[in-house]
Amino acid sequence: MRLPPWCNRLLSLVFFGGAITVLSVYPLHGSWLPAIVMGYGTLLWWRPALWLLALPALLPVLDLAPHTGWFFVEEIDVLLCLTAGACYWRLDRSALQPHFPPMFHLSLWGLGIACCIGLWRGLQPLPAIDANSFNNYLSPYNALRVGKAWFWGFVLLPSLKQAAGPALDGLRRFFLPGMLLGLSGVLMAAIHERWQFPGLLNFASDYRITAPFSAMHTGGAALDGYLAMSVPLLAAWLFGTRSAVRQAVAMTLLPLSLYTGLATFSRGLYLAYALALLVLAGFPLAAWSRTGVFRHRWRTMATALAATSLLACGLSLVFASSGYRGYAAALGLLSVTLVLSTRTLHPPLLISGLTCGLGLAGMLAWLLPVGEPAVAILKAPYLMFLCSGLAFALSWQYSRTLSLLAVHALAGLMVGTVWIAYHHAGAATLAPSAGLILMAMSPITLNLLKRRPAWYPNRRNVTALMAASAVLAVAIPTCHGYFVAERFANAGSDLSARVSHWSRTLAFMDDNLDTAMLGAGFGKFPSLYYWRNQQHEVPPGYRYLEQDDNRYLRLTAGEYQAGYGEMLRMLHIVPVQPETAYVLALDARNSGPPAFLHVNLCERQLLYPQGCIAIPLRQILRAPNWQRLQFPLASGLLGASTRPVQLEISVEGEHAALDIDNVSLRGSADQQELVRNGGFSDANDYWFFSSDHHHLPWHVKNLGLNLYVEMGWPGLLAYAGLLCSAAAELLRRAQDAAERAEAAAFLAALVALQTVGLFDSLFDVPRITVLFMLLLCAAALRPAHPIPSTASPPC
Repeated sequence: MRLPPWCNRLLSLVFFGGAITVLSVYPLHGSWLPAIVMGYGTLLWWRPALWLLALPALLPVLDLAPHTGWFFVEEIDVLLCLTAGACYWRLDRSALQPHFPPMFHLSLWGLGIACCIGLWRGLQPLPAIDANSFNNYLSPYNALRVGKAWFWGFVLLPSLKQAAGPALDGLRRFFLPGMLLGLSGVLMAAIHERWQFPGLLNFASDYRITAPFSAMHTGGAALDGYLAMSVPLLAAWLFGTRSAVRQAVAMTLLPLSLYTGLATFSRGLYLAYALALLVLAGFPLAAWSRTGVFRHRWRTMATALAATSLLACGLSLVFASSGYRGYAAALGLLSVTLVLSTRTLHPPLLISGLTCGLGLAGMLAWLLPVGEPAVAILKAPYLMFLCSGLAFALSWQYSRTLSLLAVHALAGLMVGTVWIAYHHAGAATLAPSAGLILMAMSPITLNLLKRRPAWYPNRRNVTALMAASAVLAVAIPTCHGYFVAERFANAGSDLSARVSHWSRTLAFMDDNLDTAMLGAGFGKFPSLYYWRNQQHEVPPGYRYLEQDDNRYLRLTAGEYQAGYGEMLRMLHIVPVQPETAYVLALDARNSGPPAFLHVNLCERQLLYPQGCIAIPLRQILRAPNWQRLQFPLASGLLGASTRPVQLEISVEGEHAALDIDNVSLRGSADQQELVRNGGFSDANDYWFFSSDHHHLPWHVKNLGLNLYVEMGWPGLLAYAGLLCSAAAELLRRAQDAAERAEAAAFLAALVALQTVGLFDSLFDVPRITVLFMLLLCAAALRPAHPIPSTASPPC
């Protein structure tokens, strides 16, 4: 249905008005949001089609909820209002546009109807708006938080078609780069978090990163889902473009993506990565089988697979015996032998050079001191390895044929690799090092036997080799971590707990035909669990109450069969200075059983605290009046680093409910107030809660079941129709060799996200839903025919 131009302009004004309304009430103190909004608005005014680049880049990283406390209405809503306003103002529906397959188009209508039903049912019973309506997952207005993501997906469809262009050039020019820009931001945030808290190479800690996804304050898999649907898109730039710059960017992001994904310790994401790899590998294999190439290459592929498996086992043994130092040396040696095997080698020169070089390097290893003299910069093993590597690089750079210096350098690298491992861990490393030397020499041996290069360094081979090397280099150290082994050891019990949770979720729903067919409604699961779970467990909670025109916070402790459960913590970011004296004060009142008040000042990203300064535990007894509590404290080292410092307040005790008001943190010297909205007069402004270990009260933990609970059979079937139609379209596009890599990347991303969704519900995070809808619709678009020679107009 095409709307007249004046309707598009009217919708545009409505969206602009929505953005202004949100900004007028949004807590902007100390926020970069106004500058970002101005820059984004200027970009859209200059060239509206660039929303397809900027929006996927901003949605995953622009998350200010821990600072503002707002998670029903978010920063992304402002960006989406601006996007819709700018695009609808210049929308030209008469231009030639791409279109969706018939099944996809029909499924979109079905999903739209299911969303309307789910929104209506989720809002029932519709209560009066109060201080708890838009900051609590138990509120019926949680349906608006979940439903808005689907709404934005439908709103952006006309703009997506026009920005993509008749030949879908916009997807390649804007959407893919935008997704990879967003991925780059998430990777930087995740790596920065690991560097700040557990350490980059500490895989024994149970610390699990959240990056910029504040929705993980109640657990969930927002980061896992985002990585699953964005990392496979790197294949479109690795194998589907002739641009050396794009391939270099993708090759740089690949090991960082693998590291971040493995550092989540998410078994579902590990499986998603594996299945995405199988999908990406299946496309060229299918193409070769159709053209008959497979018959000629199956031996080569089988040999490469066996060699890769053997190499992975060998490197794993090396890492287990000699740690990161021996592992790094082994990777360096393997790189040199692979480079050397790309040229025709002369056996006499190679054998004589290796014999002399091994003898000389062995003699130096015997004579040189291993210790660390005062005048030495490096220990002898590392110095030998470094000098040998530099000698090889220089000889390879300035000589087109195999030189004696390169062979001697190779011998030095071999001796240095064994020496580094032996120096690090002793005689136990000799056997793995000997096996590594044999594997490293295998491509050179193959070169000598064939009397020609073992492989040819064209762009395709180098890309595949570097991608495989990145996978091995990152995966082996991660999989040797203690916490990874523990996670897989508990996989069976965790799966059993998930299955039980899914069964209980179905039992929560009303036993009537309407609910069985149409679902319970958007955002209903947290309240269903709170009131109907069969274990009679009551998750911790919070509410804002008012008495005599004074608003205050009530924290309630959880009740669990085991007697203890995860506490709910109210968090507030405070800019404390190191080695400074402060006074923390608050009003507390207890009108029920005795309650224990926990107040801590901790370095915390979102979930895991570090370096806490704990206020002495106080038991608050029942009393009708407010008590003023004051605690002097010294910040110590808090605030000395870039790690954020947060004030956290929680309550514990059987049937405990504690009222909190007038929270204050002031410097003893300057009396500067660090807590904003300490009296809770603005409800949750600048306060954010975390319940980070007991996840089941907040999430269905299965994507399909979550869709059924919220939208019933119509939503589930419509979603399945969208997936099947998009997959069929991608398989059709893959018949064209020019589009094969891009189609494979899109399909791998869709498969990976569904894999993570087997064990987590992802669509309770609005920004994930919006990004997925953009990805799904972009994957299903068909080019317009005939394609005009002129460029498509901007959105």
